[in-house]
Amino acid sequence: MNVLLLCECKSSEVGIQIRNAVQDLLEREGHSVQTIILNSKELKPCVACLGCWLKTPGQCLITNDEANRIAAQLINANAVILISEIVYGGFSADMKAFLDRSLQTMLPYFKNYKGETHHPMRYKHFPIWIAVGYGNVSDAEKSTFTILAEKNALNMRPSKYLAVTIRNSNELVKEAGNILKTLEVGV
Repeated sequence: MNVLLLCECKSSEVGIQIRNAVQDLLEREGHSVQTIILNSKELKPCVACLGCWLKTPGQCLITNDEANRIAAQLINANAVILISEIVYGGFSADMKAFLDRSLQTMLPYFKNYKGETHHPMRYKHFPIWIAVGYGNVSDAEKSTFTILAEKNALNMRPSKYLAVTIRNSNELVKEAGNILKTLEVGV
């Protein structure tokens, strides 16, 4: 399976350990892994111009960064794994910038989906979605992160999704089976 691993863990030792552990786990299981480390120098924040909907459908108007390339890789992957430090119950700033810029993968209309109003998808396929939040945070922050990651998955409509929170790479061992099970096709 072609897995896109997106992480913002460029300087966090814990984040780097988790990224390496996830990548090793996936490669040992025979998955093809492409890792992209998100950072604000290569991925600018969304300016909410809606150009990706109205002027250049499916392509962000901001072209001096990597958002369009990453969005194409996202749509072409079988699975995407987001590894983000939990910040006040949410994603890190760099991961949030990526999530905002992925608006280009949706259409500008509204549709009722599972009893809520959402944008329809631009593409027929969206990869399996796994969000791994990490950090020494409270139970309330973990709960908020899990809910937020699940709501993001609801927006993207993957065939399967998983949201997990861990404190460090040692706790990843407990979640490894859940991650691999989520990646199984047809389960």
